[in-house]
Amino acid sequence: MGAARFPRAARILAKHEFDDAFRAGLSAGSKLFRGLVLAADSARLGITVPKRAVPLATRRNLIKRIVREAFRLRRASLPCFHYVVVARGEIATATPTAVRAEIEKLYDRLAALKPAPAPGTIADLSRAANTAP
Repeated sequence: MGAARFPRAARILAKHEFDDAFRAGLSAGSKLFRGLVLAADSARLGITVPKRAVPLATRRNLIKRIVREAFRLRRASLPCFHYVVVARGEIATATPTAVRAEIEKLYDRLAALKPAPAPGTIADLSRAANTAP
């Protein structure tokens, strides 16, 4: 189990990190999920399952467990991005097997994206704006 761990450092927990992904990340979607990626120094995962999409807490927790487990098993082979996975409305009626299959496909699609590295400071943003043709 040593290679396929999911430590706290591999989780996206802060609101500003989610906001960065929503603002500047590249996106890919499927019937059950929307995924966003943002260039980073290590593979990290953030999950949102809206109460509007899945009203029952036990069902939301099951979906999050499936998404985390799929990420944990693939983390070593995924590119170093911040991955944010958002559940969509149709997920409320999907079986756990269908959820697992969809998240595996989504990770493949997200890994193929090539996001540009995020700028580090405001000075980097202004420098980039001044050098643009």
